[in-house]
Amino acid sequence: MFLFLILVGRYYYLMVVLHEKYAEKAIANHIRAIPVLASRGIIYDREGNIIVDNAPSYTISIIPIELKDKPESLNRLSDIMGVSIEEINRRIAKNRRGSFAPAKVFGRVPFEKISHLQEHRLELIGVTYSIEPIRKYISDLNLSHALGYTREINRDNLDRYGKDSDYQPGDQVGWKGLEKHYESVLHGKRGFRYIEVNALGQEIGDVADRAPIIPVPGHDLYLSIDPFIQKASEKALSDSSGSIVILNHKTGEIMAYASRPGYDLDMLSGRISSKDWKALLENPRKPLFDRGVQGLYPAGSTLKPLAALYSLENHSNARERTYICRGSYRLGNRSFGCWKKTGHGKMNLHNAIQQSCNVYFFNLIQDIGLEDWAHLAREFGLGQLTGIDIPGENKGLVPDTRYMNRKYGVKKWTRGNLLNIVVGQGDVLVTPLQLAQFAGILAQKGTQFRPHFVRKVVSKNGDIIQLNEPAPKQAVAASDDNWEFIHTAMWAVVNGPRGTAKAARQRNWDIYGKTGTAQNPHGEDHAWFIGFSLDDRYPYSWAVLLENGGGGGGKAAPLIGRILREIARKPE
Repeated sequence: MFLFLILVGRYYYLMVVLHEKYAEKAIANHIRAIPVLASRGIIYDREGNIIVDNAPSYTISIIPIELKDKPESLNRLSDIMGVSIEEINRRIAKNRRGSFAPAKVFGRVPFEKISHLQEHRLELIGVTYSIEPIRKYISDLNLSHALGYTREINRDNLDRYGKDSDYQPGDQVGWKGLEKHYESVLHGKRGFRYIEVNALGQEIGDVADRAPIIPVPGHDLYLSIDPFIQKASEKALSDSSGSIVILNHKTGEIMAYASRPGYDLDMLSGRISSKDWKALLENPRKPLFDRGVQGLYPAGSTLKPLAALYSLENHSNARERTYICRGSYRLGNRSFGCWKKTGHGKMNLHNAIQQSCNVYFFNLIQDIGLEDWAHLAREFGLGQLTGIDIPGENKGLVPDTRYMNRKYGVKKWTRGNLLNIVVGQGDVLVTPLQLAQFAGILAQKGTQFRPHFVRKVVSKNGDIIQLNEPAPKQAVAASDDNWEFIHTAMWAVVNGPRGTAKAARQRNWDIYGKTGTAQNPHGEDHAWFIGFSLDDRYPYSWAVLLENGGGGGGKAAPLIGRILREIARKPE
């Protein structure tokens, strides 16, 4: 009787006290929740053309509890997919999130394989497939570095998003570029459909009394990229290694963004082979490297307007002050050369900017000093992040006394270092984006707008979720007369009789610019050209960089000249 009472008590405990727990397990045994992934938001250019869309793709998953003690099912899947059992088990362990939840083991499966699975579904207990959206690249614009790509989420990302997030192992997540920066709005919310299975784990059909949960798609991005200007920039840059950044200096919108070489987005958005990945990493031209925001280069003579503006603001005789250029500048027992070996002769500030005379600025920096030069450079946004809406941006380097003392030692660096710094050499490092912003601040007479790619984020029903409106900031204070002087000198760089950027000149359209040739210890010089337009039709500023391109006036200026001529021909 005592044993019988124990047995009855145990039955009561299991059937009444723990009823809810085991009822849920019983339901889980015959009802399978199949995730229905939400499609990511679509990405458009400024004219409403689709750049990145979604396409359906088949995915194969495993229900771990149903595969237990059924090695024949795993063997059949291995034969069909041509993947070892060990690799399948590794993927199950990687993406497992419980015994009853599907663990993704194959993505982007061809329809032929799915047909084969259907033919053998009675032998494939615990194997299921579903359709998930994957990225499809519609446009022929080469925006690989700006757009970035998606890939399967890893454990670190899952921990960062938290257990209560909508993310699960095997999901696609933004990994680079805009896909990563706007992940929270691009990523939708998954749904579920409920399938009834028998004791063998075979699907019977949908559960009639349980309505599916509809997935919520992600929000769409509308970019500021102008497809016409983007194509003109890509065409001009061609196969050269370098970067072109063109932005609207009245709003900060990125109109064109070209970084070459690029990479195939389709290759990186799926499961890439180790061979292809190794080839990308070991490519000497570094196609994965985003030169626009990650590349650090000496600025060359593009920074000379900075020293000129300081002198105009702080030296009463700045406009009239002259120096003689004989082709070099003597400091102690060293000689620092001008790019024109025969010399420019007698130079004032206007002509020194127009003809990019190094010797004039070698003299000028002696009256400015490192600290004041560095302070003004930072006001122009150099040596700090621009805040652009893609990750991985480098902030560059603006050397000051503290930095020089730390690198070279107190009193172990000399005025000779200043000569390099004032002409954008030595320890000065900038990105093409920073110089495009620098040119924009010059155009706006000290007003700065944060560069950005995305104009607005819009839901599927048309509601504006986020609007990136222009937010002006007075970055550099100077008199209007001095700004006009800088503009006039930069106009002469392009349009003057001895300007270094005549190749950028346009008909019936005033172009302002500054060339730069940055010395490169690893090869031929880098070519720079920065500039802007004050025409209301084309309120653009830009930076062009050609790695190992040679002279800025001979290489970079003609390149932007071709782009601007294309822009002028753009149909209304």
